[in-house]
Amino acid sequence: MSEAQVAANATYQSAERVLALLRSFDDTRVEQGVGEIADTLGVHKSTASRLAAALERTGFLARTGKRYRLGVEVIRLGSLALRSFDLIATMQRVLEKLSQRTGETVNLAVADGADVLNVAEVPSTYILSCSGGWIGRRTTTHAVANGKVLLAYGALPRPRTLERYTAQTITTFDALDAELAAVRRDGYAKAVAELEEGLVAVAAPVFDPAGTCVAALSISGPEFRMLPATLDALGRMCGSG
Repeated sequence: MSEAQVAANATYQSAERVLALLRSFDDTRVEQGVGEIADTLGVHKSTASRLAAALERTGFLARTGKRYRLGVEVIRLGSLALRSFDLIATMQRVLEKLSQRTGETVNLAVADGADVLNVAEVPSTYILSCSGGWIGRRTTTHAVANGKVLLAYGALPRPRTLERYTAQTITTFDALDAELAAVRRDGYAKAVAELEEGLVAVAAPVFDPAGTCVAALSISGPEFRMLPATLDALGRMCGSG
């Protein structure tokens, strides 16, 4: 192997490590020490320390004591990506209209690998709401209404496992298949306290001109306002935009 090939491979490996480091942060791991980063990447602590320091210098990480969290440069790029996302621009008026009609939180979600990624939100107008900064948050598919929609219409692969979050979470594939069949029949999905106790959501698919499901549009709110008798009407409202 030539020196140029060795250098190219080393650069590629470093880039992969940087991306893996940034992607390792999530809702449950918002800060990491050098040791945790090293374990995540499978590298020596000295290598993890150098990578983290380089990312700190460029604004992609910020340090608090001996621990690192995502920096403002990630926020800047994320905001830029969202502004350039045509789907969000196209759907923004629909989200705002649904929020005005219901007063509840309205979200737009897309498939991201095997997960659901929330990419836009209009918060509830109520003081007590389920608005919790959902933009950028990933959720598993089987316990949320927008995930069921993306599963039912083929935008997401079938999950390998069905983790339980509450007593209402679907945990068998027979039950999930029946639920997805109901989503296709009705044109919308429901999730009642399946991800979080007291959280209720309905969602409907968003199709592109070719008829492919590209997103899910959801309305969510607390169980004491989103009563069972209202969910069918809210689901149809999502579907009609």
